[in-house]
Amino acid sequence: MKKIFFLAGLLTATIISLQASSVSYTADNTTIFKNPERGFTEELNGKVSVSSPYRIKNHISSNWGNSDKMTMPVVLYNFGNFKSQDLPDAILNGFDEDMQVLREMGLKCVLRFAYTERESDKVDATPEWVKRHLEQLKPHLAANQDVIYVLEAGFVGVWGEWYYSVNYGNETQHVTANRRKVIEYLFENTPEDMFILFRYPMIQQEYLRDKTPLTSSEGFSGSQKARMGCHNDAFLHNWGNMGTYGSDDDDDDPKMRQYVATQCLYTPNGGETNIDDDDALAEKRYVEAPSEMATYHWSFCGSTYAMPVIKRWRNSGLFDTLNIHMGYRYNLHSAQFSDQAAPGGKMNVLVELRNSGYAPLYNARTAYIVLKNNSKTYALPLNADPRRWLPNDAWSQIREQVAIPADVAEGTYHLYLWMPDRHESIKNDPRYAIRFGNTNVWDQNTGYNDLGATITISNSAPQDPGALPEGISNIQGEKAPCTKTLRDGQLIITKGDKEYNVLGHSCF
Repeated sequence: MKKIFFLAGLLTATIISLQASSVSYTADNTTIFKNPERGFTEELNGKVSVSSPYRIKNHISSNWGNSDKMTMPVVLYNFGNFKSQDLPDAILNGFDEDMQVLREMGLKCVLRFAYTERESDKVDATPEWVKRHLEQLKPHLAANQDVIYVLEAGFVGVWGEWYYSVNYGNETQHVTANRRKVIEYLFENTPEDMFILFRYPMIQQEYLRDKTPLTSSEGFSGSQKARMGCHNDAFLHNWGNMGTYGSDDDDDDPKMRQYVATQCLYTPNGGETNIDDDDALAEKRYVEAPSEMATYHWSFCGSTYAMPVIKRWRNSGLFDTLNIHMGYRYNLHSAQFSDQAAPGGKMNVLVELRNSGYAPLYNARTAYIVLKNNSKTYALPLNADPRRWLPNDAWSQIREQVAIPADVAEGTYHLYLWMPDRHESIKNDPRYAIRFGNTNVWDQNTGYNDLGATITISNSAPQDPGALPEGISNIQGEKAPCTKTLRDGQLIITKGDKEYNVLGHSCF
């Protein structure tokens, strides 16, 4: 990093000299490290009982908390012992204890519930019992939302995959009357901002009676449509990933693929490959993973099933590539900050960044500029919405005038970018903060990203920092014509050798 000074600001006909820090950063897209809510997964599944209510406690390796390779377990509770009776307190309390284990390890999970785990047993619970179990689970899901990344719809069919089911239409993906009831019960009994992932995107379309994907304005709105994501448990398989992209197992519909590519800019997508016994198919398809994950915005994927593909990923080096880029990966590029500000005044902040991951961040999260010296620390919230920092090397920016609290003590402060979890229970746990993919920025003890700049807070500094630096905000400027293209549902603005994901812009 290096610091320079520049002249900025124009007031009527007089040029005002405003000192500011300009910093550049070095991207790191080779180091594998953990970040919350993305990455490779391992599944913990099994039938729970009163005497054995846990799926995490006593089952998860203690190495998980210290491993950079794995970031999330997929936790599947099999309620097969309770298809037609209430869930006992031992099960509900055991679920809470499992979630506490995740907190202690600094992890989150992908969560699913089911009633059967064998194709020979296609009898799951009736809609009435699913409703009752969800009503029992409701307060526990809300209390543990901090460590639940997403909820897979589950409950219906073998493994909760909405297939192989007696009560909900055998070997069908359609939204029958009973399936519609389960979807309604899911929305009624889960937190209003929890994503629910469905095995087939066609389920979303038929339930909503709407085949159009989310728009930017609909994304993250809290509507049912904005909460319905995808999980593809036949990744890279033939026939449209075994019905994922079509109306049956033999269909591969380009329109459905485009639906998922656009929808999953705003709702999560993940799953696992299932090419288990066909080495020829595994050999043919495993190389397609990076382009498929980038196109359909994968944030998580199973690391142990199915092994013919996983082994090829590991042997070829693709496993590490996917581990680096799956989900979001933010790279700081350059930044400009006011060098001085007054208590109760404002500071200029301009940060240019790329998301070199395959997917956005989906759950809400506030970014902060942190002012820190040896005696004081202040976290100043930004208005920027990190969920809008779109993927596949698209550019984004933070460009704001940040208010300095009136009670900030005078002195010189180092600047950091902090993106903690939004839940107070884990907000101050650095393991849940987002690390940027740059060299020499991460502080694992605080969860801060070092911005390489300082600011002096002084009562003699001006309250008004002057005009914000332009950065990429002048993308429509008369002296910088640009072009726009639509790529995978994203509006990409190109100016010179840079691309920006500035949604809604028209080019000059």
